[in-house]
Amino acid sequence: MRLMLELGAGLVSRGHQVTVACHDYLPGSEFSYASDQLDIRSVRTGISELPAGNRALVRRFWREMPRVAALVPRDADVVNAHEWLALRPGRIASQRLGVPLVWTRNDETAWESLVVPKQSITGDRPLRLRAAQAALTWPDVLEARHSSAIVVLSAQQVAMVRRCYRKDAVIVPMGPPAQFFDAPDRAAARARLGISNDVFLVLGSGILVKHRRFEDLIGAMALLGDDPSIHALIAGSDHVDPAYADSLAAQITAARLGDRVTMPRRSSSEAELQDMYAAADVFTILSQRYAWGLAPLEAIASGTPVILTRGAGVYDVLAGRAGVQEVPPEDPRGLADGLRRWRGSEGREGLAVTRAWLRDELGFERYVDRMEQIYADVARGSRSNPPAQRGATPEPAEH
Repeated sequence: MRLMLELGAGLVSRGHQVTVACHDYLPGSEFSYASDQLDIRSVRTGISELPAGNRALVRRFWREMPRVAALVPRDADVVNAHEWLALRPGRIASQRLGVPLVWTRNDETAWESLVVPKQSITGDRPLRLRAAQAALTWPDVLEARHSSAIVVLSAQQVAMVRRCYRKDAVIVPMGPPAQFFDAPDRAAARARLGISNDVFLVLGSGILVKHRRFEDLIGAMALLGDDPSIHALIAGSDHVDPAYADSLAAQITAARLGDRVTMPRRSSSEAELQDMYAAADVFTILSQRYAWGLAPLEAIASGTPVILTRGAGVYDVLAGRAGVQEVPPEDPRGLADGLRRWRGSEGREGLAVTRAWLRDELGFERYVDRMEQIYADVARGSRSNPPAQRGATPEPAEH
């Protein structure tokens, strides 16, 4: 959500008209600094929540998404669908208006996990569940093939798109917003979080779901019992998979790590995230498979070194850089050894160079640059081959 709103605000600053059509919108929310600059049209007003259960999801997909499509203005030049649920209303609006569709596909879809399970974060699933997935998601193929451009974050995602939709995709890597480069004072951040100066803090963050493998961080902490000053903070909400969060809590209890591993099991505000990045000595991302990984980039922007595995798409751009250490996947002992190597301040050596590279090459303005060029390219192609009917006279490219 933040990415979409900040992209819209960036386009507005360049003179474009931007309309956001969505299902739920809560005015005055945490991201109002960006949304207040945009024309936002929603089906309903309130907190955005994913449907509970497959039946509710089907209802949202088939009955509610066309209502989102109806909110797209007639004078739009480009429709940009963000993520999976937006793909169907994006295609409907694109066809209705006769304008190009850009699909920003940051995360894999259920159809892709069915077609290429070994590349997906969920892995293979039982036959009955796969049949239900196919029944619900087969229209994704038609929707995706209608796109004039599909935008992904890393090379591994290009292969998934080509296999699942028989279309090429363009890689547009995404970096952290500018505010993460303006990190809060480390001592003040630690004080707000209640972390003492003698603690070496290891941070892992993200929604508590299995593919993030937070159990490996807990396992590493158990192996580091000879150094009780090493603590871990696992920051993330348990709303998607509470059973997984329960298993992590049980693992912490069984290993008697309650005084060294903290897991709040709730969402964090932007201000809390900035404090956590600034307070941490190391950030870890241990995912088996993951499309990108914005959190490690936010950590580096905040001046915190990163330990990661090859499973994260962001590995493609971070591997081998100063302040970044690779450890084997699904290997708590390997992670424990990596933390020992950086027990002092070794991880920060040369990190300033990586941070400067990140600001120059993956800063958010570069993301806006690249997306703006994609919109211009697909709009130009549409004007070269105009459809039989269009909406009103084109205005500057709308999102």
